[in-house]
Amino acid sequence: MRLALGSTNPVKFESLAAALAARGLKAEIIPVAVAEAPAQPLSEEETRRGAVFRAEAALRRSGAKLGVGLEGGVDLESGWLTMYAAVTDGLRTALARGPGLPLPEDVLKALGEGRELGKVLEERYGPEVRRQGAVSVFSGGAMTRKEALSIAARLALGAFMEATP
Repeated sequence: MRLALGSTNPVKFESLAAALAARGLKAEIIPVAVAEAPAQPLSEEETRRGAVFRAEAALRRSGAKLGVGLEGGVDLESGWLTMYAAVTDGLRTALARGPGLPLPEDVLKALGEGRELGKVLEERYGPEVRRQGAVSVFSGGAMTRKEALSIAARLALGAFMEATP
């Protein structure tokens, strides 16, 4: 099976690979650049739409069986970090939400002023945190960005898999 991932980001690639492995699936993952997707979604809706947009664009541009979109964002209204995965075959789309947590007020303020979360984290904690992500920083290392996105991907992929008792 061939899956198109709507991103060339190595963390998103590793997240999808981990999701497939956790489900016992083997697939070729085709990374597809989707430059038109928003760089920093700032609402639950933008994050969800970004995941769907990435999945649909990846499917259209690749000829794969399924398109997958993984998106992390921040909902400024609730103050929560959020993760979404979308999987589409062109006829139907499955959505799933991954783990999230509230962000500190000063980080939310910086985002509201137009700053990007990754850059805010780098300035505060150093460049090595960029790959681990905000979920790792603010959960005390309990979960990485890769793990959070992988959970969302596993759930969304489940809609296209046969259930077994």
